[in-house]
Amino acid sequence: MAENTKKKKVYNQEILQVLIDRYGLSKDYIQKSLRGDRVGLVPDKLKKEYSTLILATDEAIKNALNK
Repeated sequence: MAENTKKKKVYNQEILQVLIDRYGLSKDYIQKSLRGDRVGLVPDKLKKEYSTLILATDEAIKNALNK
C-alpha cells in the first residue's frame, strides 16, 4: 500500500483570522490561496500579507525573548 507523502501545511490561526476579518473571505479560500491553489491578484496579496505578518510575529517573539 502506498504511503501518503504529501505533508499538510499548517497556518497560523491568528493570522488567518486577521485576514478573514480584513478581507471578508472564507478560511478555505485564504488557505487555498496561500497554498497556491488559487491564482490572481487577491491570492497574491494574501500571500504577501501573510508573509509580512509571519515575519512581524517572529520578530516580536524574538524581541520578547531578548528582554
